[in-house]
Amino acid sequence: MPLVAAQILVGVALGPSVFGRLSPNYFQIFAGPATLQPLTGLASVAVLIFALISGLHVDPAIFSRKERAFWPVAAASIALPMALGSLAGQWILARYPEELLPGITRTEFLAAIGICVSMNALPVLAAILGEMGLLGSRISNFALGIAGVNNLSLWIALSLLLTTHAGPHAHDGHGFLSPVVLIALAVTYLILMVCVARPLLARMVVIRMRDDLINPRALVVLGAATIASALATELMGLNFIIGAFLVGAIIPPNLHKPIVDRLQVMTVALLLPFFFALTGMRTLVDFSSQPLLEMFLVTAGAAVGGIVFGTAVVARLAGEGWSTAFGLGALLQSKGLTELIVLTILLDARVVSPTVFTAMILVALFSATIAMPLARFALSRSGELGAASHRLTEPRRET
Repeated sequence: MPLVAAQILVGVALGPSVFGRLSPNYFQIFAGPATLQPLTGLASVAVLIFALISGLHVDPAIFSRKERAFWPVAAASIALPMALGSLAGQWILARYPEELLPGITRTEFLAAIGICVSMNALPVLAAILGEMGLLGSRISNFALGIAGVNNLSLWIALSLLLTTHAGPHAHDGHGFLSPVVLIALAVTYLILMVCVARPLLARMVVIRMRDDLINPRALVVLGAATIASALATELMGLNFIIGAFLVGAIIPPNLHKPIVDRLQVMTVALLLPFFFALTGMRTLVDFSSQPLLEMFLVTAGAAVGGIVFGTAVVARLAGEGWSTAFGLGALLQSKGLTELIVLTILLDARVVSPTVFTAMILVALFSATIAMPLARFALSRSGELGAASHRLTEPRRET
């Protein structure tokens, strides 16, 4: 089990699902909403910094045409789970029609379930890769790059869904723009980040470095750029994680290691546990609910099966070995952070019901828990895991 999943499960045990039921009075004192509120800002800072670190671990060369498997696998990791998620949503409505809330069309509900099933979590994926010692390897670059494409595409899809649902009031509460404006802004933003921000930011950081070390002044510049980029994507409705991740992805490779050395240990060991534990502490699970368990089983099957097998088959057809293909699929099905944010937005917009929300939270926990064991099993079948730090960093020989 990855440490991320253990931290979330500890949070669930300390939250209303367990501690709140066993001792309601003490729960309100130690873990009630008023007690946890001051910690949410700290958790958000942790997510922001870790999204930046996740971007720093992506090799830009992975997006080049030399990696012929990248774009087909990225498309498959979205398309198949999206289709299976829509079928799972159809099953939910057929068995529990009351889960379709007033004002929500069937198409909107199916699209929402499809997005949730297809989404993966960049910070959780990066944390798992770090625990496995794979960060910087070829399969790590593949996974993080595909996850970045996945997140960007599905955040745009979510924005379109909420824009359609809200109609002329699309800005209500979340700042989602019209589809045409959103796509135009996203493309313009990417071009500016790559062509303008990348060389400017690199120059500003380098002139503040001493002896190839990132000093506090350089960290201030990097932090300001990360916050500005996160704010820009948040205003566009794409979530601040995308903006922070993109800053890390555009940093020149020669600056990756100095920045990671300064930020990663503090963020992973000190800050991130606040977010994962708080996430679990806000989740209320009714373990006796039959509809909840049935929805969990159906959507978990669609999420895990769709991403793992869809990714593995397409990766194998593109020339990857079965071990790498299944290992990549196992990693990409990990959910958690991003899934929780998406679900919270859909719940607040009354697109999904509380029962569906809780079921998908359990799916996020389940997928994060099994990601590392599945990936270890797949990669160890051919001895790839033990040699990952050495062999997977080498470019794959074209066949």
